[in-house]
Amino acid sequence: MDWKLNRYSRFKVKTEDTVLWENITRRLLVDFRTKRRHCSVPTSQKTSTEAPHLSSSYKRFKSRMVTRRLSAEQPLASSPMVARGRHSPCREVDTVCQRLSLDSPSGGAARTKLTQEQSTETSLQDTVTEAVVSDLPQHVVRPVTASTTYRRNVPKQDWVWSVSGEQDRCSEKPFSVMYMAPSTPDQSKPQLTLALPSLQDDYYSHPLDWSSSGIVAMALGCDVFLWKADTPTLQGCIHPRAAPSLPLSLSHSVSSVSWSRDGCTLGIGTKEGDVQLWDVEKRTRLRTITSHLSGVGALSWNQHVLSSGSVLGLIHHHDYRLDTPTVGVFQQQGAVCGLEWAPQGDWLASGSIDGLLNIWTNDLGSKTKTHPPARTMTQPSAVKAMAWCPWQKELIATGGGQSDGVLRIWNNQSGTCVDSAQTNSQVCSVVWSEERKALFTGHGLPHHHITCWSPSPSLEETYQLHGHIGRVLHLALSPNGTKLLSAGADCLGHVWNT
Repeated sequence: MDWKLNRYSRFKVKTEDTVLWENITRRLLVDFRTKRRHCSVPTSQKTSTEAPHLSSSYKRFKSRMVTRRLSAEQPLASSPMVARGRHSPCREVDTVCQRLSLDSPSGGAARTKLTQEQSTETSLQDTVTEAVVSDLPQHVVRPVTASTTYRRNVPKQDWVWSVSGEQDRCSEKPFSVMYMAPSTPDQSKPQLTLALPSLQDDYYSHPLDWSSSGIVAMALGCDVFLWKADTPTLQGCIHPRAAPSLPLSLSHSVSSVSWSRDGCTLGIGTKEGDVQLWDVEKRTRLRTITSHLSGVGALSWNQHVLSSGSVLGLIHHHDYRLDTPTVGVFQQQGAVCGLEWAPQGDWLASGSIDGLLNIWTNDLGSKTKTHPPARTMTQPSAVKAMAWCPWQKELIATGGGQSDGVLRIWNNQSGTCVDSAQTNSQVCSVVWSEERKALFTGHGLPHHHITCWSPSPSLEETYQLHGHIGRVLHLALSPNGTKLLSAGADCLGHVWNT
């Protein structure tokens, strides 16, 4: 055993100090040879004139290497190794954002918002200035103009509303009143304007629903807010995360919400594939169903059965009263971007991203066996905006996308299009008003407006509502049919008199 140790002892690992001083010695030798070659003196002169020069060069180089070694062993106090993340964070500011004035969230005054936080070194802030605008009190109602609206759904502009004691980065809280019409409002103007920060500009999501009890559910980011329209006041907030102790970064992003017919249970679908059921009165989560492997883009209730559609084209039917809640599965071609049960509960309509409108019966089948749809209709664009007619159960309305822009009325019994109208814009949302016997559609470019249609005897435009500066993504009607709530990509909500 001793001869093995003697044999391999010369291959031992060198320490850091040994390697450092070997490098110093090697560097000194190279420096000595360089100085002797470029600073040679005549042979007649003695080394008395050469020695001071070489000695000075050696001392200077040695002091420099010792300084480097000491700085490597004990880093400076301002280095990241010593600071350990205690220095103030610094984020780069885009040059385009420095040249353009971003719209201010307070008072309609514009200011340049720097995403770089204040640093302790003043030398880095010589050329950076910021106009300070005092925030107005929350009870002050401000008129909405083009300068007061801003795209709070863009994460890079840092407009994400934080909760649970975290600092609020937006001046308007969810559902804060930004404008209220006078006692005699104009029919063509919104009666109420609400702030909806962190509303995602997603055409295929369904984050808005109005219950039969008068409570509006709106998904903003990772939370669902409950707003009572009659008061109007914010009733509460639901945090659909796996555990209350988890941070907001690990929360589930909500993609769809849907109220039960009685208005007591709220279904929430997340982009992670979870379906959660909440008892709103008790503020408790009934259960979480994890049957999908992709995001849940649409939800719809039929009595005690909640149907959910996913990006993979699967439609799962859940009865939350059972121990095994999933009772049936449908499968269609393309992702599910629209889902709605008929008011009588005998038909289920599902829209596909491939332009297919599928009509299913109320036979849910089983978890292992599915059946094809009863009828399938096609249109040139995705079928996201859809709504059943409440007084003519065989009719269903669909809106075309940006490449189509056609509003169609389909007959469920024959599977044919009975009427259509060209809107020349993207149809983002559709809702029927039984009280007015009318049809409302929300549009995108170029005008971002809402159109009221008279369906009989043929589709005819009655009037238009203007107030959004972004496409009108979602529409919801009050239980009595007299109020219409619109949510746009400009992160604003308008309440209209129908």
